[in-house]
Amino acid sequence: MDVKTTFLNGDLEEEIYMEQPEGWVVPGKEGYVCLLKKAIYGLKQASRQWNVKIHQSLLDLGFTRTYSDAGVYVYRQQRGNSITIVVLYVDDLLLFGDDKNHIKTVKRTLSRQYKMTDLGAEEYIQSVLERFQMADCNPSNTPLPSGAVLVSYDGTASDADRKRYQSLIGSLMYAMLGTRPDISFAVTHLSRYLSNPSPDHWNYALYILRYLQGTKSFKIHYKGASNDGLVAYLDSDWAEDKDDRHSTSGMLFLMAGGAISWVSRRQPTISHSSTEAEYKAASDTCCQMAWLRTFSTELGYDMDFPTAPLFVERRTKHVEVWYHFIREFYAAGHVDIFHVASADELADALTKNVPFAGIEKFCDGVGLGA
Repeated sequence: MDVKTTFLNGDLEEEIYMEQPEGWVVPGKEGYVCLLKKAIYGLKQASRQWNVKIHQSLLDLGFTRTYSDAGVYVYRQQRGNSITIVVLYVDDLLLFGDDKNHIKTVKRTLSRQYKMTDLGAEEYIQSVLERFQMADCNPSNTPLPSGAVLVSYDGTASDADRKRYQSLIGSLMYAMLGTRPDISFAVTHLSRYLSNPSPDHWNYALYILRYLQGTKSFKIHYKGASNDGLVAYLDSDWAEDKDDRHSTSGMLFLMAGGAISWVSRRQPTISHSSTEAEYKAASDTCCQMAWLRTFSTELGYDMDFPTAPLFVERRTKHVEVWYHFIREFYAAGHVDIFHVASADELADALTKNVPFAGIEKFCDGVGLGA
C-alpha cells in the first residue's frame, strides 16, 4: 500500500513559522507569517514526524516493532498461531500473513486514517510502462540484450536526459527491491551511470521495460509445505566492471523455495583474483545470513540448525581481515558450506548478463513466475 502526501501527516512538536506562500499572501497582512500545524515537505523534521505517526498507528492496532529491523511490525493473535507482518519503507507498506480477514481489517483502518492506494506489483509495473510510453512495446526475453557492454559515457548528458534517466532507474529499482530479483543485475549496473547517462544507457533501461512487459504477471511463489529452510547462493564476477575492474557480488537467499533476499552489487575494493572476489562475496553473504537468522528467530521461526551458502574456498591469506568473518561463522556451526556446479548456480544471474536460458533457470529457482 502506498501513502499519498506522506509527510503532510506528521504532527509537529516545535513551534515553526513560515512566510506566506507566493500567490497566497493575505491582502493587508503582507508582514504576517504562517504558524504550521502540520509537517510539510522541505522540513527536516518531516520524515521523522511521519515515522512517529505511522508507528503509533500500528501500535494502536496491536502490532509490535521488531528489534532486528525497525521497519518491520508483527501482530500475533492471543489465541492460535496466526501472524500478520507489516513492512514499512518510508511511504510504502507491505502486509502479509495467514489471516486474510485481519489483513483486510488493517488495510481498512489505515485507509481511514491516511490517504492510501492498494497497488500490487503488476499494477505498479503497468503504471511505469505507461508513464514512459512503453505500454504497447514488444516484450523481450531477457533484462538486457545479449552482448550488452555497459561502460561510462565520454560525453555529457543534458539535465533533461539525466532527470529522465534517474526517474526511470528509480522506478525500476523499486520493482527490483520488492519482487523482481531477475532484473537486479541490469538495474544496479545501470544505476552506476545516474550522474551522466549515455543514449545507450537509456536504451538499455527501456529494454528492461520490454522485459517487464512480458513478465509483469510474475510473482514469487513460496511452498510452505516443503519445510525448506534458509539456503543461500552466492557468486562473483571477477573484474566485471569495464571502467575500474571492480568485481560484482551476487547473493541470493531462499526460504520455502522462494527468494526472500537478494543482492547484486559492485565490490568496494579491487580483488586480485577470482578466488578473492568469491571469498569477499561469501563473507558478505554470511553477514546477511547472520542477520536473517536473528530476524527469523524474532519472528518465531527456529533457526538453530545450520544454513547453507554454496561456494568453493581457495587460497585467501592476503584478503582483508574483515572478510574472514565467514571462518568464525562456519566454526560456530551456523552454516554448512557446499560447492555448487556452475550450471546450478542461481546467483550467476546476479553478477552478469545471462542469456534467456539463464534467466529462465533463475526465475524457476527462486519461485518467480506467473
